[in-house]
Amino acid sequence: MSELIQQRPRILMFDGSNILYKTFYANANEDAVTTAGMAHHAGLTTLNKYYKLYKPDTTIVAFDRSNWRKAYTKTDACVSKKPYKGNRRLTMTPKQQEKYAAFCEHIAEFEDLLRKQTGIVTLARDGLEADDLMAGVAQLFHETHDIIIISADKDLMQLLRYPSVVLIDPATGKPRTLVDHEMDADLFMFVKCIRGDAGDNVQSAFPRVRMTRIKEAYTDPYARANLMEETWTDETGREMKVKDLYAENQLLMDLAMQPPEIREAIEDGVLEGYDNKGTFNHFHFLRFCGKFGLVNISNSLENFVKMLT
Repeated sequence: MSELIQQRPRILMFDGSNILYKTFYANANEDAVTTAGMAHHAGLTTLNKYYKLYKPDTTIVAFDRSNWRKAYTKTDACVSKKPYKGNRRLTMTPKQQEKYAAFCEHIAEFEDLLRKQTGIVTLARDGLEADDLMAGVAQLFHETHDIIIISADKDLMQLLRYPSVVLIDPATGKPRTLVDHEMDADLFMFVKCIRGDAGDNVQSAFPRVRMTRIKEAYTDPYARANLMEETWTDETGREMKVKDLYAENQLLMDLAMQPPEIREAIEDGVLEGYDNKGTFNHFHFLRFCGKFGLVNISNSLENFVKMLT
């Protein structure tokens, strides 16, 4: 790890929503309170594990809120007419939906705990995803800090365009690299904006186009111009132009290409999080542990105090 980053002030940043919601989907048969307790335990132990490993000057946890991308894809301006993340939770039963809503409320309690009762910088802002805020931190501080991001989200590999950023996959504990994209974050994003993202319900700009042609278009302006002028017909019979969908995909997926008002909200959200971090409150933290059955954490609180303060 020491070879990958310089010795400067160090930020350790977590995708809090990503860590916590993985527990929800992995424990479908548990009730909401039990699942939330398991998520809180996983979240706190993950934070502490990497805090001890990397000894940051600042610890940041970012959370999702209502999503500007979802709002955009519901407007007439949306080219693809595909709702962002509109394929999520479609198979849930009413009972599962009810459990999910209750789980979300418990996750909000976890976020509130970190913001008010610990010294961890907690980022969340209406309209923004955690990805937006983490990208904002990278963009604001990459020239002065080393930034280590803990997230399973491969989309964040685009932040490797900043040399001081390292992205750790929590499943392996190892840094992700752009080796499959010639160590080029811009190539990674060019491919992604052409291919789309089925997981987030983002339309491919040019379905079934060959990778050889995508790479040629990336390096050759003439080939790129030709690719962008291509058209194809979707399942409803609409004619789609590659350059229109590509531009929309950049808007939705490139974390340096959000609309100006969103970028302003991101910077405000990051600075607000820094300005409003709390201080560790032993009593409130133990009460939270008691509510969600976090016995192992409360019994070994001394192992967490340094991170929490």
